[in-house]
Amino acid sequence: MQTGRFISIRQVLIGSGLVLLFGLALGLRVSLYHIETSDYTVFVSQWYDYIHTHGGLAALKDNFSNYNTPYLTLLALTTYLPMPELIAIKTLSVVFDGVLGLFAYLILRLKYGRSLAALVGVLVLLFAPTIFINSAAWGQCDAIYTAFCLGSLYFLLKERPGWACVFFGLALAFKLQAIFCAPVLFVLLLKKQLPLRYLVLIPLVFMLLLTPALLAGRNVQSLLSIYVQQASSGGSAGTNIFNQNGAGSFRPGSGSSGQPAGNGAGRSGQGYGGGPGATASAGSSLTLNAPSFYQWLPANAPADSWKWLGIGLAALFILALSVLLLRNRQRLTTALLLKITLLFALAMPFLLPEMHERYFYLADVVSILYAFYFPRAFYVALIAQLCSLLSYMPYLMHTQIVPLSYVAGAVLILIVIVLIDLLHALYTRSKPALPEDEQLTKAPAPALADGPDALHATG
Repeated sequence: MQTGRFISIRQVLIGSGLVLLFGLALGLRVSLYHIETSDYTVFVSQWYDYIHTHGGLAALKDNFSNYNTPYLTLLALTTYLPMPELIAIKTLSVVFDGVLGLFAYLILRLKYGRSLAALVGVLVLLFAPTIFINSAAWGQCDAIYTAFCLGSLYFLLKERPGWACVFFGLALAFKLQAIFCAPVLFVLLLKKQLPLRYLVLIPLVFMLLLTPALLAGRNVQSLLSIYVQQASSGGSAGTNIFNQNGAGSFRPGSGSSGQPAGNGAGRSGQGYGGGPGATASAGSSLTLNAPSFYQWLPANAPADSWKWLGIGLAALFILALSVLLLRNRQRLTTALLLKITLLFALAMPFLLPEMHERYFYLADVVSILYAFYFPRAFYVALIAQLCSLLSYMPYLMHTQIVPLSYVAGAVLILIVIVLIDLLHALYTRSKPALPEDEQLTKAPAPALADGPDALHATG
């Protein structure tokens, strides 16, 4: 009786503590709601105002932003809510912090079951600086596409490829940066762990999410060209109705140089107000505060040549790793897939040109999952968070605490560490089987997990 009562009290205390910590995570975000960055004042708030004054969802017929339709649809829905603009925009992102935490929990539960470890992992994620700064202080929406990327990863781990492709389609429809997860699907396709027929779900979901704008009357061609414009301009260009009618002029010192609004466009190193005190990235023009190898290039480096070299290096990295994994006959387990996902999430924004500092957000999230799956490698998540946080400083705090060229070096070291870890997992020989008579004397090992995911949870 006393033992049962003790357990009950312990459970109540643990449950209360968890509720308190999740409440603190929410309170922390609300405490940052008052911050207005120039990305908010120059871009998102003006999109919100245009939607609000042009009929809500009906405004989606116009080409006033180079964000894709799904985010603008959610933004349009917030205009119908009785809350101030700044709170509505940031709450939208914070809600998806919760969705991000949900999928992180589901992935961690594959390893830890319904233990506290999975919940602790979610709390670590929610209190990670770059996560709550992104949504609550910055008002960015990177949690949305990343949450759906985690959803896709979760269903890949559960061997449900159809749902994995659906969630990847959702992620890609919200942000082009979801493409950092595409090599994972490509590898699984080559390994015949992802049937080809399911890939059709990705464009179907993508097109389905364009429906609100199509119903409002927007041209299909203009919708399908949004990502093309982003890719060709480093996320800084795109037709902007504000530039056509004079509304929404850019604030002095914003670093935008009259560029149209979109995707944190054209700004590099602005402070909260994008004022004259802003500090621009000291690296090449091919990086927008991202800790990539372009930080090591001189300012006068030929942009076109290095741009195509970076794209080629990224493609070569994907091809080389795919061939390596294809030649290895191991089935890709949960452990291997997490290592592969983190490797691509780090390497793609490191190699590709014109990346913003926020484009390592997916790597920040996956690195935390990686640390909980492989606790000895906890430092990987710490370094990833620190690198991203330092790369945020030129924009958020008007200063470089550490030169971004050094931060890029730390990211390269992380890539090498994760690559070595992956190679070790792929090519370390397993222990030889015991002789048959000795096997009979050994008691069978207890199962670590039940059901078809047992192998994945322990791989």
